[in-house]
Amino acid sequence: MKTILKLGLAVMLMLSFVAVQAQDKLITVAQLPKQAQAFLKTYGKGMTVSYVKKEDEIFSRTTYEVKMNDGSEVEFDKHGNWKEVDFKLNAVPHALIPQNIRNYVAKSFPNNKIVKLARKSTKYEVELSNGLDLEFDKNGKFLRIDD
Repeated sequence: MKTILKLGLAVMLMLSFVAVQAQDKLITVAQLPKQAQAFLKTYGKGMTVSYVKKEDEIFSRTTYEVKMNDGSEVEFDKHGNWKEVDFKLNAVPHALIPQNIRNYVAKSFPNNKIVKLARKSTKYEVELSNGLDLEFDKNGKFLRIDD
């Protein structure tokens, strides 16, 4: 019985430690990695930053989330590389979209723009202005329409 009680107490202490360590923290734009700051200067012209959140998780990597006043969001990895851009109603800048993806969307969905782009380790996820979600491999080859 004592062993179970000690084990339960140890688990509770460990979980409380993890909860304390895995907290989000608001930071300033100046505290972002330099690459993320450069991204915002280049692609965030005319937008006002609402807040910047640093997410430090015990079992995952550090990420940064930047939210603009117009609702747009950009997520960066710990080095300041963009992981996801969500411009809501505005088009994602062409310079961020691989050429193969731009070509496919222009040909297959000519009346739509890309409003969200996520870069994963093995693929790209794209959301169009009509709400359709598309998946492409890391080289920009179309894979499927995502439900």
